[in-house]
Amino acid sequence: MPKEKIIIIGSGPAGMACAFTLSKSARPCVIIERDDAPGGFCQTVDFYNYLFDIGGHRFISKSEEIKRLWQDVMGDDLLKVKRVSRIYYRKRYFNYPLSFGNTFYNLNPLEGFYCVISYLKSKYFNNNKENTVEEWIVSRFGKRLFQIFFKTYTEKVWGVACQNISADWAKQRIRGLSLRVAMQKAIFRMAKNTPKTLSEEFYYPKRGPGEFYRRLKDFSSGKGSQFIFGKEVVSIAHASGKITAVFWEDKSHGQRLEMPVDYLFSSMPLPLLVKSLQPAAPDYVLQAAGKLKFRSFIAVNIILDRAEIFSDQWLYIHSPEVKLARVQNYKNWSPHMVEDPNKTTLGLEYFCDEEDRIWKMNDVDLIGYAVEELERIGITSRRHLINAFVVRRTYAYPIYYLDYQENVKILRDYLSQFSNMQTMGRSGLFCYDNSDHALLTGIYAARNFLGDGYFDVWSVNTDERYLES
Repeated sequence: MPKEKIIIIGSGPAGMACAFTLSKSARPCVIIERDDAPGGFCQTVDFYNYLFDIGGHRFISKSEEIKRLWQDVMGDDLLKVKRVSRIYYRKRYFNYPLSFGNTFYNLNPLEGFYCVISYLKSKYFNNNKENTVEEWIVSRFGKRLFQIFFKTYTEKVWGVACQNISADWAKQRIRGLSLRVAMQKAIFRMAKNTPKTLSEEFYYPKRGPGEFYRRLKDFSSGKGSQFIFGKEVVSIAHASGKITAVFWEDKSHGQRLEMPVDYLFSSMPLPLLVKSLQPAAPDYVLQAAGKLKFRSFIAVNIILDRAEIFSDQWLYIHSPEVKLARVQNYKNWSPHMVEDPNKTTLGLEYFCDEEDRIWKMNDVDLIGYAVEELERIGITSRRHLINAFVVRRTYAYPIYYLDYQENVKILRDYLSQFSNMQTMGRSGLFCYDNSDHALLTGIYAARNFLGDGYFDVWSVNTDERYLES
């Protein structure tokens, strides 16, 4: 047990990068994780020797430091993959990112004409408001393309009307992409300054992203860091502007344990962190925390007795007649994800709240429901199903309601009083970032502690985000 009590809550990308950075500097730490393996949302699940990502995670970044980290840790086990992803809509497949020629070829000529008129109308007669997701996307694609290619999927993800979601989400996830860009790319094949949204290649570990995080864990453990899995932090004590202790429960036995703290790094969901503090935060802070919500995630993972189904790594399902939002095809990410090349593994993804009917279904019924939806849109048949299992994740995606920035600021200002704590990661910063950004926040938080400069983890790469939804 390290003499200096440095504790990290959560072993997702931020927590693992933080532990790795501290361990390299001979500052071992204790990592407390409620799951049974590192990686958080980036775990890889082994199911009878078939490997499943939890949502599909590309290794792509503008950060040279993160690229070097991936290469150094994975070496030859990091594959370069050509991106293939499409939108399924009206029984047709559309390239995504949208390409001008393919989009208007698949739409009938009249529909295509209306889309162009709609785009020109938004371009020259826009009301200049871009406060919501709907306003932001309409200004770049027109109302008609927004309704066809963005509205249904976005509302499946968030369970909220697009006019009630802050434009910040679109700015972060679709920055640099517009109908004009798609047309330029089709006509001129832009060689430089292509937005990351349009990236045509990415890296991916041979056996899924979980292998990367397992190697970070092994390195950190070898340097003296301790991992405590299956334990959930339930309370954090503080006094005189410092965190003093962390209390956690053993999920299997219900036993509550305490550990004193010299320094705390937290990647647990920001509102949960605030609610766990004892003495309790002021009422206005707790009220702000209560307004910050997360969307939950379900993956129904299936093994099919079919060698090929579709060529994409993933499909966005924009068909409104099903709740299915996205389909991953893991053998197209890496052939090493399947034990038998004559079989195909799919991840059928649903976004929901914990009170939703889908979330409350038992696993058997949920598998049947998901396969029925696949049949309904013509992707595969139930007769090919060999085996299946379900993965559920809470606190998966921070929801950008229109007032979320105000509430995050209240929590951030309140937490700034604690001199021996930093927050980091997607959940810890309430920021819908990608895994490379989460890794950077963990690295930078560790460097702040080590005295290797000052890095504002709240603003990591805010000007360089790209689509990974």
